[in-house]
Amino acid sequence: MAAHMANVLLTSLSEKEGKSLLPWAIEAANEHQLLQSEQNVQDWVSHINTSLGAAKTRLEGLCLLGTVVRQCSAGTFIQHGTTWIRMLTQVLQAYDSPLTLQMASHVLACVVQQAAQYPEVAREVASTNIPALVQCLLGAQDHQWFPSALEALHSCMKNFPGPCGPSKGKIESLVCGLMDTNQPRLSQLLQQTCPLLAGCGGGGAGGVKYTEAWTHLCDQVLGSLHQVLDDTYQDIETGLQTYSAPQVSLRLKTVPESDPERTFVLSTRFHNLCGCLQQLVSQDFPSVVRIPVPDILALLCRALGVNAKMLFGKAAMEHVLLMSALPKIHCSALSLLEALIISCRSHLVPHASVISQLLVQTLGWTTSDEGVPGRQKPHSTLRSRAYTVLTVWLNVCGAASGVDSHADVILQHVLKDATPQADTTKLKANRPGSQDQSRRQKKKQRGVDVTDQGLTGHRKVDSQANSDVCSAALEALKTLLEVVGSIIKPSIHKETQEFVIPLLLKTHQNQSDPPIPYSCARCRKGLYQLLLAAVLVLHPRWPPPTHCAVKIFSVGQQDYDLQVSSYCREALLTCMSIIHPRAPTLQSPVIISDTPTISKLPTNHMAPSFQMLRTNASETMLKNSSSNGNLFTVPSFKSASQSEGMLKDNPSQSDSTAEVPESFSKTLRREEDMAGPSVIHLDGSSSSSEGQSSSEDSVEFLEDVKNSEPDSSTLETGEPEDAVSNAGRELATDMPDNEDVVLIQGHIEEGSAEAPADTTDLSTTAGVKRKHESDGEGDDDNDIQNADIQAMLAAFVPDSTPDEN
Repeated sequence: MAAHMANVLLTSLSEKEGKSLLPWAIEAANEHQLLQSEQNVQDWVSHINTSLGAAKTRLEGLCLLGTVVRQCSAGTFIQHGTTWIRMLTQVLQAYDSPLTLQMASHVLACVVQQAAQYPEVAREVASTNIPALVQCLLGAQDHQWFPSALEALHSCMKNFPGPCGPSKGKIESLVCGLMDTNQPRLSQLLQQTCPLLAGCGGGGAGGVKYTEAWTHLCDQVLGSLHQVLDDTYQDIETGLQTYSAPQVSLRLKTVPESDPERTFVLSTRFHNLCGCLQQLVSQDFPSVVRIPVPDILALLCRALGVNAKMLFGKAAMEHVLLMSALPKIHCSALSLLEALIISCRSHLVPHASVISQLLVQTLGWTTSDEGVPGRQKPHSTLRSRAYTVLTVWLNVCGAASGVDSHADVILQHVLKDATPQADTTKLKANRPGSQDQSRRQKKKQRGVDVTDQGLTGHRKVDSQANSDVCSAALEALKTLLEVVGSIIKPSIHKETQEFVIPLLLKTHQNQSDPPIPYSCARCRKGLYQLLLAAVLVLHPRWPPPTHCAVKIFSVGQQDYDLQVSSYCREALLTCMSIIHPRAPTLQSPVIISDTPTISKLPTNHMAPSFQMLRTNASETMLKNSSSNGNLFTVPSFKSASQSEGMLKDNPSQSDSTAEVPESFSKTLRREEDMAGPSVIHLDGSSSSSEGQSSSEDSVEFLEDVKNSEPDSSTLETGEPEDAVSNAGRELATDMPDNEDVVLIQGHIEEGSAEAPADTTDLSTTAGVKRKHESDGEGDDDNDIQNADIQAMLAAFVPDSTPDEN
């Protein structure tokens, strides 16, 4: 199908009205890539060769040849590449129309570039075609097709530098003669061609000749730049600085002596020379070279050292003209500084203070308060260039750039350039008229004058005014926060947030008519980028505006510009990932219910032991109810250690006459400990499982259990049997099944020793407070019961050694 389509298109071009179908046929061939197959392209190559031989069809053949060269296969180019270069050289040597010669030069540049990729074609072209082709292109200097000829010459010097060596002197003379050109395309080609002079000819052993040629050319360009500054600044420089300018220079034309032509030529020459040096330090070179960084920085300091404020008070014509050309000179110097930063990168850290000072100095003298709302401010192009170089400098060297010491000054400049100008109306009262004024003039001046600067109906408004400098300033501030945001003053974060958040809210309120220059989508996107940077960059002494940014980005998704709305969506997703992290962060509050309790065993491990103890206690209470008639006796615990005097004993009451005080039932209460299990307080004092250590009391509890008798292991009191508290009886009968506190029925046998009625609190592993009384020694029949109790308690009482102290 592709072959049939290619044949149909070629047949259409061969017809009588084929010239009118040429653009359509080329577009179809490019879209479908019809000429990649060798079978499809053979007929096209025959048609092209025939067309190039006739003057009437030569332009058509050149257009088709450009299409074939870009699409054909390697085999096709190897077969016909040399023939095409020879035919194109013949076309350039013929006297044809400028349009035909321009098209031939453009196609020749493409063919030469493709020929260098195939060694078999490159060898033949280098030895046969390039010398004659260079001589032909050098002769086109005074013709209209010279820019295209210079493009073809650039392609020959770049892809075949060796064969161009014999013509190096002529090429250098051509380049020097073009240094004063002001045509944009020709100036760009000149700046790209000049660095290739260092590679013309042979490189020698190890590329030594290449290195020497590059160094010599760099010194020539630097020397020429210093000569231009000598003629431009003359007596304006302070003379405090000394510069070591190279003694060699390019053979440039003589500078005119009369103004304004003299100032115009000097500023244009400085721009082109800076462009040549910029390409010289940026382009790839076949040998290793050493860039003279101190010499280039010295040149930049000299070029940027003179500003408009130094020339403001001088009324000479040359000073006024220089003031008009000064922004162009400074922009060229800043472009050279940007190329130097990109090429040398971190090697410029020793010169960080100089570079930062140059950028801040440029922003300082270009600031202006004379701007009118809706109109372009002075020096906007130069300020945009300074902000761009500042952004590159921050991205390359980061915190080592030294910009953090100038952060306050940079912030003030950015706020001045990014804040919309407010419409103002000034009222100016007239002073009383002088005596020589007539009565009519005094009457006319009576009252006030209204100076209107803000009414839209009375002035010209440009909605895109200052948009370039505003977007560049916002980008510079965003980069400043991202690079050194954590080490600058917190006041800078504060002022940045106070600037960007109200401005975005104001923009949301007036989406149909945003403040100038925020009708430009790039400026609005720069505001959102700055807000996201303020959220992401954390400062130890100033919080990020995350809560405000979420709402602002949500509203920003409704922006009518697609790039702005899509960026707001991405920024909102970033904020959501901060607010709702995928995993708990270290800074989140600790939830007590989620943390494991170290000092308390799980309930399912403790419940069986407690249930067994409860069952034994119930059976003992039922057994003792027939003997003493007590369902529950008021416990009066005291351990063996307390009975020896470790704690103060409470006085016991008589067995037969003393009664339990009424207040005792009130002091018996149950409290819930927030951090541990339930605790029963018998002495009216409050105890917590967190405030006391349980190891010592647990050991005492174990010793009491080992030394107790079967019947005396229960809780006992010295109170009369009929002096049982109602509160204690209710607590014993209503005890839940899952409580952590177990009360054991007290029992008194006949003839057994009665223990003192002092009490103490004993802790278990789980933080449970226990009450126990130390009784006398029991009989041998009680060993079995003691062993059972000890086995049950071993599940939750830790093994510990009693403290000897």
